[in-house]
Parts: sequence; C-alpha cells; structure tokens
Amino acid sequence: MPAAFPGRRGITPHDTKMTPPPPSRPEYRIAAFGLPTKLERLLEIVVRHTRHNRYRFALSRMRGPGDFDIALVDMTVAGGPEVATTLRRLIESRAVLSVGRRADPGRPMDDLLQNRFVAQVLFALNRVVDALVERQRESRLTRAIAAGLLVPEHGERRRPRALIVDDSPTVRRQLLLALGQIGLDGEAVGSAREALDALAMRRYEMVLADVVMPGKDGYWLTRAIKRDGALGGVPVVILTSRSSAFDLARGALAGCDSYLVKPVSMPSLRDTVQRHLHRFAQRRHAQRDYGFA
Repeated sequence: MPAAFPGRRGITPHDTKMTPPPPSRPEYRIAAFGLPTKLERLLEIVVRHTRHNRYRFALSRMRGPGDFDIALVDMTVAGGPEVATTLRRLIESRAVLSVGRRADPGRPMDDLLQNRFVAQVLFALNRVVDALVERQRESRLTRAIAAGLLVPEHGERRRPRALIVDDSPTVRRQLLLALGQIGLDGEAVGSAREALDALAMRRYEMVLADVVMPGKDGYWLTRAIKRDGALGGVPVVILTSRSSAFDLARGALAGCDSYLVKPVSMPSLRDTVQRHLHRFAQRRHAQRDYGFA
C-alpha cells in the first residue's frame, strides 16, 4: 500500500511480518493410565505408523495437568473408574477414553475393548480429536461474534461490513484495501446523499466518512445517521486531515464516535475499528438485535 493517499493525506504504511504456516497435521498427546504393558506397546506401534492419518499422535510419559490432550484409562484395574472420573473433571470429558474387556451392565459401555484394541484405537482417537476441533472452532466463532469480528445474520455468519464515504476514488480504494486487511467487507460511495441511500438499503456495522465533500459534508452525514432511530447505533468514524480544536469539537457535536486525523497509521485504524465493532456487537447482543437488511 502506498505511503499515503496521493494528493490526500491518508494511511501510513505498516510492517508486515511473515509467519510460518501451521503444521499440516496438528499433534495430540496421549497419556495411558493403567494400561497393560502389551497394550501400551501396541498403542505406541499404532501411533508410530499413522503417517497418513489426518492427525498426528504422540505418547506422553508425563501425566500432570497440561501434559496430555487425550487419556486412555484401563477400567479393569483397581481404581480405574475413579481415575476416569477425576480426569473428566480436569480435561474435556470426551477426551477420556475408557478401555475394558466387555460391556459391563453396571456402567456405560467402554470406548475400547482390549481384545479389539488395535482395530479400534485409531478410530477412537480420531473421533475424540474431531469433537475437540469442532468445539474449538465453535468457541473461536463465539469469541469472534462477541468481538464484532463476525456478524450473525440470516442464520449464517458474515464479516462485518463498513461503508466508506469519500469523494476521492483513490481514498476509497485505499480504505477498502485497509479494511479488508483488518477483516471487514467494505463498500464505498462518493457523497453523503449516496451514503444515506446505501444505509437505507442494507445493514452496516460502521461508517467511515470524510469531512470535506461536494454537497453535504461529513458532519451533516453524521448528524443524519445519529438522528435516525434505525441507524443511530451505527458507529461513525470521521477520517480527515483537519485537526484543529474547532474541527474536533464539530465532530464531537455532530455525534461521531471517533475522529481520526490523516495520515492514519494502520495500527491506529485497526484499533479504532475493532474497538467500535466490539462495542456495537455488545449493544446488538444486549438488544437481541440480529435482524438484517
């Protein structure tokens, strides 16, 4: 991205650091509790020869908290059921696999039978990790929605949407690119009137508006948004090169949520956008406002 908008002071460059890609197959650690030596050796052989499996597994000789992801517990040894019960309070319940000889009418069926251990163990481990991965994915989605980085809509989830209002095509292009890097879908118009038309057509989570535009200016647009009962909660960020105390006061009186002075650094833009997305998401959640346009 250029150092600033040509002819208009804008977003300054930011550092981009290359991070190595994550391993193609994540590794999960297995701890055995009370398994016979024969089954431990068979487990080690199975784990060692899973090069084509979708997950990698490794045996953990440590059995303390945080030392393993999955536990295999022999339910036939003294204290086995008690160990399994304790472990289910310490880690994800479904990550504790019970190993037995047969179905015992006095307790739930074991996850693995000793006489079919080799045939069942890899399938059982994959099933556990599939469930853990799905739960982690749902947890990430829940956090992203709470932070405003995802928007529930129409039974689906989408990226937050921002409306850019600026009469400069160059500024619009640069802001669209910057917002895309932050994680927003952006749409752009060139005037305050066009902005109100766009806001009447669909829902946005944020408006970024320039002040000086032909016709109505950014302050007028901000007041119009804040006076509209259906739009009043949408955050409005004024983005302009005017930085006098008078201009800042005009922005505050118009009701803008933030006033960013060009040139704006990428970290500053990101912090401002994410802060207001989070607040807007919290208000929507409190109002149970999950409608759409």
